[in-house]
Amino acid sequence: MNVFSHGGDLKSLAEEACRPERDILDFSVNLRPEGMPEFIASALWKAMENAVPYPSPDAADLRELAAVHYGLPSGCFVFGNGANELIHALPRALNLKQAVIPEPAFSEYRLACLRHGMDVLSIRTEERNSFLPSLCRLEEQAADGSAVFLANPSNPSGGLLDAAALHRVVQSRPEVLWIIDESFMDYVQGAESLLREAALLPNLVVLRSLTKFYGMAGVRCGFSICAAPLAERMRQSLPAWNVNAFAAAAVKAVLAQPSSWADRERARNRERRDDLFRRLSSLPGAAVLPSEANFLLFRLAGAPHGLAARLLKKYGIALRDCSNYPGLETGGWLRSGVRTPEEHSLLAEALRAELAGNGPSIIRKAPKPALMIQGTCSDAGKSVLTAALCRIFLQDGYHVAPFKAQNMALNSGVTALGEEMGRAQLVQAQACRIDPDARMNPILLKPHSNTGSQVIVMGRPVGRMDAREYFTAKRRFWPDVCKAYDSLADEYELLCLEGAGSPGEINLKSADVVNMNMARYARARVLLAGDIDRGGVYASFLGTWMTFAPWEKELLAGFVVNKFRGDPDLLAPAHSYMRNRTGKPVLGVIPMMRDINIPEEDRATLPPGHGEHGKHADCLDVAVVMPAHVSNFTDFAPLAAEPDVRLRQVRTREEWGNPDLVILPGTKSVAADLASLRSAGLEEPIRRHAEKGKWLLGVCGGLQMLGTDILDPLHMESPEERTPGLGLLELSTTFSSAKTLINVRRANTPLPVPAAGYEIHHGVTSHQESSPPVMFREDGSPCGYGKGRIWATYLHGMLDGDQFRRAFINMVRKDSGLKANPALHTAYDLDGALDRLADVVRKHLDLKTIYRALQLKR
Repeated sequence: MNVFSHGGDLKSLAEEACRPERDILDFSVNLRPEGMPEFIASALWKAMENAVPYPSPDAADLRELAAVHYGLPSGCFVFGNGANELIHALPRALNLKQAVIPEPAFSEYRLACLRHGMDVLSIRTEERNSFLPSLCRLEEQAADGSAVFLANPSNPSGGLLDAAALHRVVQSRPEVLWIIDESFMDYVQGAESLLREAALLPNLVVLRSLTKFYGMAGVRCGFSICAAPLAERMRQSLPAWNVNAFAAAAVKAVLAQPSSWADRERARNRERRDDLFRRLSSLPGAAVLPSEANFLLFRLAGAPHGLAARLLKKYGIALRDCSNYPGLETGGWLRSGVRTPEEHSLLAEALRAELAGNGPSIIRKAPKPALMIQGTCSDAGKSVLTAALCRIFLQDGYHVAPFKAQNMALNSGVTALGEEMGRAQLVQAQACRIDPDARMNPILLKPHSNTGSQVIVMGRPVGRMDAREYFTAKRRFWPDVCKAYDSLADEYELLCLEGAGSPGEINLKSADVVNMNMARYARARVLLAGDIDRGGVYASFLGTWMTFAPWEKELLAGFVVNKFRGDPDLLAPAHSYMRNRTGKPVLGVIPMMRDINIPEEDRATLPPGHGEHGKHADCLDVAVVMPAHVSNFTDFAPLAAEPDVRLRQVRTREEWGNPDLVILPGTKSVAADLASLRSAGLEEPIRRHAEKGKWLLGVCGGLQMLGTDILDPLHMESPEERTPGLGLLELSTTFSSAKTLINVRRANTPLPVPAAGYEIHHGVTSHQESSPPVMFREDGSPCGYGKGRIWATYLHGMLDGDQFRRAFINMVRKDSGLKANPALHTAYDLDGALDRLADVVRKHLDLKTIYRALQLKR
């Protein structure tokens, strides 16, 4: 092993492990696990504006800012391209002849001295003192004119030297130059640094690194503080412009941050370090040294030879093999950076397995291939693209399943097990030709107001929360999400995930469970889709990408332009621009698709073009009264596909017209939406329509509105305990805490053909003789009521059935004075629609590149 090699060489680690770099879990490097914080990333973007002119040749601007920040003279500061540049500059600038280095120590001290031709006196430290040097011994053995290199906290052990004792020996030996490397001092709570003393004492230099604590090792910046004459000599030895504009911008961002950020970061590192210490200490034969930094030095008695290499090759876990540190050549010493508790658990399990001789076991299994569709905004087409890819993967021979961690949608459905889940995931399950279950959508939010939702976890309601309450509470549902995903991953070859909204929502990132955090957990490759029809799609791509942390950018496989009308060749310059700016390709241009008839995730409007072909005199005019919190609007999508039906939405009296059939759809807030309907002046035309003997259909919440009253003693939906209904049917509904979730495979109706569908409701409805049941479940219990041409049912999805839908349409047409059309005009064939969708997407998406990103054969 190279004596001067370091941890964190990800390329070499990946080559040795025969794995992609993204699959290496790297404990060998001591950096902030999350990478650089957002305030530094933003500063680097802004720095591009200043990338053309030369930066200050000697970082004068940074020295002035640092002087204000630390309250020290600017002449005492020297900035370099990382603290390591300053380590190598010191022997040259100060013409040092001899060095004293307590070892084991950071190897660059020795390397810098040897390159300058210095004599190096190595003083070995002992394990019983956590490899901390004896300051008294150094005081005695350091010759006049020599330089002593010390790290505080120590590297590699992380132990802390006593600041008062250190100050004493510096003062007692003024003819010795003391170089104190405080690169990890930011991690120490209540740290007693020698920064201020360094500005005053002529024989003291303090080094600081900004790369570890702030996760920006690739930016490279550090500084030293020493007496002004020494600092000037160092600056004279450095090349001009050694600190570039980007590093300078990062330093300025760090100096501008309030101390509260660093306090939180220290506290988080301390909690994580304690977690790692406990896990390592619990291993057989473990000796773990205490540390104040972001790493731990440890050894395991009885560990197999070459343990670090075994971990890397078997599990893709990289530890720092410390055998190239002088003084640690034997004993099997290893060093681990502090990461997250989940990653610490994987490390501990792998070490335990190796100590027990169990081999690879199941530690950190290779992830199941997973592709995630995210969007630059809501309604970018994520659900439909996910369904298309599910069907494409199925057609290509893969056993695939859909997954969406959190769905906010009023269009929900019920599985065969009586679990409620988002309608989009039901469709995606059909695209995979598998039975849907709640694991595919572990969290479902059903809004009941502008700020509140019913929360459904694993198919069952767990309560109601407003937005602020859910934002703070949803992390407790994260274990349910992970368990559901892991269970699916155990059963299927390939997972096709869907995101929600946009991953660029800065205000939501800290508690994200559905976008990039989910992608990281699944180790999924991400496609970012954008809706070009609404304009600005490339700006949306670039803006979203700019909000990504480095690990998020690593997960991104490319962009997909959706809903395009025109010649895609005209987009080539924009695609080149995106590739040049982000390094990520545009992998497809999906055309605007009409009449595919795939149910949308949460669309409360008709898709473009639906119903337009039916605007002729013989068309059945169907008006859907649209409440504010409409749910399961997809119930009526099959009607929109019929050529002899004109389906339209009504929100105001002016839009009423002269409909043949009026539909009151489901709603998540029955009382509130009934009040809104009345305030919009729609109650009177609804009553007039019924009095004329025209057809009126209420579904779920619409059924409840048609009754005489709605009782809510538990205030499930309304502060009012009783809300008067429209009174068009003699029905009374009482809301209960229990939710009815039923799949109805066959419901008898007044028509000669049965219906099928599902029920999702809290209401329990009773009836009078004047409004008898007209629809019955398989067990004979009622699921719908009626009187004349007013029907009300709890059955969602009953119009999906082609024969029932045609029979219902013909009945209403005949009663409306229109000719019935006994021939079946339109087959609402969702499976066929999914095949047609897959054909379009396959033609316009670079599947070869996607399969390569997933490491799958096509």
